[in-house]
Amino acid sequence: MKKFILLIFFSVLILGCNNSSEDSSNELVARAGENFLYKNQLPIFKSEDDSLKRFINFVEDWAKQRIFYDLSLTNLSQSKKDELDDLVENFKSDLYINAYKDLIINSRIDSIVSNQEIESFYNENINAYRLNENLLKYRYVKLPEDNINMNQIRRYISRMNSNDRLFLDSLNFQFADLKLNDSIWFTEREVISSVEFLNQRNKSDYQRVNRLYEIKENDYVSYFIVIDYLNSGNIPPLSYLYDRIRLNIINQRKLNLIQQINKEILNDALKSSKYETFN
Repeated sequence: MKKFILLIFFSVLILGCNNSSEDSSNELVARAGENFLYKNQLPIFKSEDDSLKRFINFVEDWAKQRIFYDLSLTNLSQSKKDELDDLVENFKSDLYINAYKDLIINSRIDSIVSNQEIESFYNENINAYRLNENLLKYRYVKLPEDNINMNQIRRYISRMNSNDRLFLDSLNFQFADLKLNDSIWFTEREVISSVEFLNQRNKSDYQRVNRLYEIKENDYVSYFIVIDYLNSGNIPPLSYLYDRIRLNIINQRKLNLIQQINKEILNDALKSSKYETFN
């Protein structure tokens, strides 16, 4: 079987390299029962190194799928096939209906959400957004321990005014890692995954706000400072929830619009006599 597929592969390869004007896109590659695979149905194999392996796998997968399908038609009971046909038809119907609903919704939905709406939603649902994990704002830099600007970097990472930020950004190429976006809230989990020396065991050792921590490891020095901290169970600020609330408002609009569309479709069908009920 493999030798036969290899022969097909090299035949297809030769045809693909042939510069003759004759169109070989309909060249037959394989047959499984009454199903035929042609050259123009093959995917493009980008890597020459594994193209043979991928070609063989593709042809064999295609053949197995067709053979199994033919066997299922022969061996499954008619009642089971009817049941599956109904499922397929229902699934197809759902796909068409959902695609059409999306088309209508996207043409009619108002996706503009004002700051006032977001703030009102936040205040009305504030208790629903209590934190289930800690949040923090922080700054972090990692650099070689022999860096000639070490004293300035230590001072600037702790103080961090606009000029300090510009200076540190200008030295970006000297750092093994740099995170200065201290206006954004991060979950504790996100910080642990981003800061190399932090882990679940030692995280409580580095939580004190506005204290600069210095960590020396393997010829590198890291400076880490927590700018603000919120414990689990507290209500996060609006800035942390802003995008989520905006999506919640838009999703609620979509749900309301779907209900409206459902009513409109039935009413229109009744008016045009496309829908009626019988006693």
